Amino acid sequence: MIEQRSNEWFQQRLGMITASEFFNLMKNSRQEVPMSPEEIEAYKAEHPRAKNIPTTKKVEVAFSDATYTYLNRKVMERYIPKDTGTCDEYIETHQISNAAMRYGTDLEPMARDAYAEKMGCEVMEVEFVPLKGFETVCGVSSDGIVRGEKGGIELKCPFLIEHHLDYLLLETIDQLLEMRPEYYWQMRLNMLAWDLEWYDFVSYCPYVSPSKQLKILRMYRDRDIDEEMLRRLSLARDHMGKLFTKLNNIQTIIK
Repeated sequence: MIEQRSNEWFQQRLGMITASEFFNLMKNSRQEVPMSPEEIEAYKAEHPRAKNIPTTKKVEVAFSDATYTYLNRKVMERYIPKDTGTCDEYIETHQISNAAMRYGTDLEPMARDAYAEKMGCEVMEVEFVPLKGFETVCGVSSDGIVRGEKGGIELKCPFLIEHHLDYLLLETIDQLLEMRPEYYWQMRLNMLAWDLEWYDFVSYCPYVSPSKQLKILRMYRDRDIDEEMLRRLSLARDHMGKLFTKLNNIQTIIK
């Protein structure tokens, strides 16, 4: 099994939409678009005294500019040769790493064991897996799958103790969405990829009293949300596909 956060693991993720970044696809945006003649006439009829008649309107679209920036990065990562030192250099220079992230990584095995003991279950470590139907563009790395059940876990070991307090106070999964949307969508995509019925958000802090070391908040599968996620993945794949076609036929020197 390829170990998570190893160089080979990072190579697997290059050019792929991953669970930890999936929240980028769930950002709506509002864009200004022209109004149709019928809409303009309807506005005039509803506002007969209006002096300034609008000719455009704002509509909500699935992706923000930040989403397209993210997808464009994924496209360009496909052109990094994996069999050369260039790939290793890119991974090393672009990998986000800080004390908080290293802390969380180091404590993850302890958190997994603490969860397994608390819940009376066995948690399996698993590899990076592609999402069925989107194997070329999307994949996930779960923190653990519960053996014999249709569930998994997302482990967080906050570097700042006050963040653990924030998680202890959570009462609903919607509150997690509001507080940390990236974690919420990370769990949703893992659940979809592994075809699970529930996924536990787990915050672990070994420095407080045993009764407050673990916070476990369960998320349940929602098929309507699944459909929206798949719709956005389809849009993302279409966008990436169009860019691949352009790039594969692009003229790089123009005189």
